[in-house]
Amino acid sequence: MSELQTIKCYLDQIPSTFIKLLGIDPPSGIIPEPVKEVVDLYQGIERISVSIIDNFGLFELTFNKPEFMITNSQVMLLLSTKNPYTLGVLHQMMYGGFEFEPNGFHLLRYLNERGKKSCFVGRKKDIARYDGGTHSIPKETDMATWVESAKVINNYEMSWMHYLDFENLHKQQQALKQRTPEDLIDKLILRTDKWILGNYKQLRNNSLMVILGDHGRVKLNLEYSGKIAQWREASVPIAIIIRK
Repeated sequence: MSELQTIKCYLDQIPSTFIKLLGIDPPSGIIPEPVKEVVDLYQGIERISVSIIDNFGLFELTFNKPEFMITNSQVMLLLSTKNPYTLGVLHQMMYGGFEFEPNGFHLLRYLNERGKKSCFVGRKKDIARYDGGTHSIPKETDMATWVESAKVINNYEMSWMHYLDFENLHKQQQALKQRTPEDLIDKLILRTDKWILGNYKQLRNNSLMVILGDHGRVKLNLEYSGKIAQWREASVPIAIIIRK
């Protein structure tokens, strides 16, 4: 982690950054400008594979220590936003802000219209809200999403996988009074880290892997105490960037 380059930026800059990385000019004056440092660092990118992980941010990266992400991260973006939760993050990623389709803009559709294929793999309810009519594949579990990811990451210029098992598993375990949410977050992050390593091994060269973390669908009352609790409360969404 000592050599990891950290860049502070706004979450709503990420859509135009992805567009620029794929060799297309973003729509001027409609969405925020790209993150110049990232665009300058990564030239010749042929495809971007995005994995969104719920309940994952700077705190979880440091506290839970997912081995692949920590070992291979080249750049980490600290993403400033007024809404770090799942739906807020998805909205800002697709529309470049909090407006709905500003001047008709939708990230995946914008790429499709300029010859770049995309695929969104995730839950049906999120796809229905955010895919903008672009190609998508609904899956009901993270395992199914991961299995599908192996089929799409090299066949689309923009592949998009959303991992959110925490939502249902937390409800089940609350009802059964089993594992604490902290333990569940740790387990799912370390599990998904291994899955993403598998994706990385499969990715062709000149690919960019982006692991994006959000604060989950709802705010949780976690059992951390003292400085750790304060640290977690101050945690921001992150994007980890790894070039293959």
